[in-house]
Amino acid sequence: MASKKKIISFFFLPILWMIFLSCNTDKKETAEASLTESAEPSEDQLLQMGLQKLNAWIDFWSSKGANFHPKNFDLNQEHVYEVVEWPGKNILGEDHPLKPYQFPNPVSKGVVDIYDYKLVVGEDKKVDYNPDAEVVYYTTNGMRERLLFIGPSGVFEDAVWITESHLLVSGHIQNESGYVPVIWLIIPEEHKYSVYENRFVTQDYSPDSYLKEKLRNLKFL
Repeated sequence: MASKKKIISFFFLPILWMIFLSCNTDKKETAEASLTESAEPSEDQLLQMGLQKLNAWIDFWSSKGANFHPKNFDLNQEHVYEVVEWPGKNILGEDHPLKPYQFPNPVSKGVVDIYDYKLVVGEDKKVDYNPDAEVVYYTTNGMRERLLFIGPSGVFEDAVWITESHLLVSGHIQNESGYVPVIWLIIPEEHKYSVYENRFVTQDYSPDSYLKEKLRNLKFL
């Protein structure tokens, strides 16, 4: 009987050990998958991360009375947009006065421009305005992709890459109540964006005031 037990142990102990190792491996892989999923920031976290990188814009609007705690933003719209693109390289040369104000992707996927469509800069660096504005993405494959467009009721004022895949654009819109700070959170690779409006509103604002503050090398009329 003792000999039979030894034989059973000899055959079954390795099998039990393999089952134990397999279970532990599955648990480890599940834990790693959960960790990877939790490492992906939520949209609220992305908004907060982006706001932390927009010190100049926040300080400017805060001086008007705005509060930029993420809870003071309301999600107004969510869009999945149709891609509008055409062949076109970055048209701003190194000597163009707006070139330093473009926003290169952190891993060299291209460069974003939010000012060139809005501002017409002459050779003397004097500025004239177009009524509309756009956010354009010059990608590394030689395409020019429009990410956002806005009419005379709004202005894109600043931007920052939160990650290599998430772009945050800040600005304002004007409605019946006055001027409202707005955030556009864009994921270009997924062709979608969310619009967050701040609860602050003021009548005491000039639409080009932040642009004049940031683009001090230009001659605004």
